[in-house]
Amino acid sequence: MQSQIQIRPDFFSRFPWIQSLLLFFIIFLQPFKELHVLYDSLLFLALAFTVIMMLQKKFIWPSGSFLFIWGAYTLSIILSSIFSIDPGESLDGIRSEHIKQMIVFAVILGAISSWQAKRKAVIYAFLFSGIVMSTIGFFPYFFGLLSTRDSLNRLLSFSGSYTRLAYFYVLYVPVLILLLPRASGKKSIALHILIFLSLAATFFSKTRGGWICVPFTLVLASILARKWKILCIIIALLVLVTSVLFISSPSLRARAWSFREMKDWSGSFGHRKRLWQSAWGSIKDHPVIGAGYGKYIFRQIGKLYPVPAMEEARSDTHNTFIEILVQRGVLGLLTTFLLYLYFLKQAWRGAKKGSPWGKSYFAFFVAVSAGFCIFSLVDNIYVKETGRYLWQIAALGWSDVSSDIPVEGKTL
Repeated sequence: MQSQIQIRPDFFSRFPWIQSLLLFFIIFLQPFKELHVLYDSLLFLALAFTVIMMLQKKFIWPSGSFLFIWGAYTLSIILSSIFSIDPGESLDGIRSEHIKQMIVFAVILGAISSWQAKRKAVIYAFLFSGIVMSTIGFFPYFFGLLSTRDSLNRLLSFSGSYTRLAYFYVLYVPVLILLLPRASGKKSIALHILIFLSLAATFFSKTRGGWICVPFTLVLASILARKWKILCIIIALLVLVTSVLFISSPSLRARAWSFREMKDWSGSFGHRKRLWQSAWGSIKDHPVIGAGYGKYIFRQIGKLYPVPAMEEARSDTHNTFIEILVQRGVLGLLTTFLLYLYFLKQAWRGAKKGSPWGKSYFAFFVAVSAGFCIFSLVDNIYVKETGRYLWQIAALGWSDVSSDIPVEGKTL
């Protein structure tokens, strides 16, 4: 008989690094728009890996209460898609958003690599992707590259979107803050330089929400983690970066002056106001399950509910809370809120255990959530890689609660 190669049930147990390596490259590649084909290939491998883990009973299943809330959350997506005004867009949203978010969430719960190894994979992937974004993705901007081709000349880096670049830094810079206590000498200097570059890149994205939310998240993370020395350094860095950039860059000063639009709702603020008025018409007609899931569904909804002087909607409502109500109604907003409460509870349980990781994770989760809550008032943050990042961060909340493995290290 011809011999056949058989994969034994414990194949992955022999190579626990596979999960960590897969996690590292998924998160590392996540913000780079032009590498989406490679990224999607890795997601397919992650899905196969997760299914195998489930079949081999090497998967950390969340509690029944979480599965109930998650089921209601998913049901809101299914119902809004069934009764969608654009079923095709809703199906595409499920494929490109919901399924991918669930894959990156579930792959962390596979019980092959240790929690320490998975945490390190996530953190180092974050760290190195940010290094790329803030160096070779930043410096070409001053030579007219990796930027928008309009009068604002916004930094895009490798994200393909100045807004998504700002989202990235809301997530990224707190990681640097929580890494600082473990660094000394040259490593500490390198991390401070990275923070400086990250803040500079945020300013050159010229995204006003990022200007508010990145510094806010930084300061809040430092306060929650009780890093008072770091907090003083961060405030000094903020003052230094802001002063240097705004003194040397007329375009940044002009962009900052545009905040006056809030007084009379002109410019982009006026555009947002008309989008919200249009969205309110849809919410009144579809209050429970919304008008349809999908990241670009509002392009169709806006045409059905026009308001005077409203421009055609290019993407969404520019408000996460309103966008969820439009897409999935009250059921969608309520289940999303319950999910966040559950994840917050997980983070708090980890912090109460007293481990350095649990305390740092709680500070990170709360600071990032608060920053995005503010950002959500003017943009729809729960799309593309930002939504996937949030699910990945949430999955890490099980690392101190669902594992008996001793926690090592001082911080993230």
